Amino acid sequence: MKKKLPKVIVRDLPGDICGLACKADNTIEIDPQIASERAALEVMVHEALHLADWKMTERKVKFRAKYIAEVLWAQGYRKIK
Repeated sequence: MKKKLPKVIVRDLPGDICGLACKADNTIEIDPQIASERAALEVMVHEALHLADWKMTERKVKFRAKYIAEVLWAQGYRKIK
């Protein structure tokens, strides 16, 4: 069974939080104040990994998100404005 894609919500998040994933709502929240497009891509991948495998440790999510974002960025993937 294919998972439904999460709803992405862009809103100001408290403190130094850049992104949040909510399994119950199947949502990803992203702070619009993220410093760069590259960082925003990594945060989006990071939160998507949480939703894809909620049991994955934060350390593994961070490592994998950084690697996947680097690969995508090197291939020219960018947010269309």
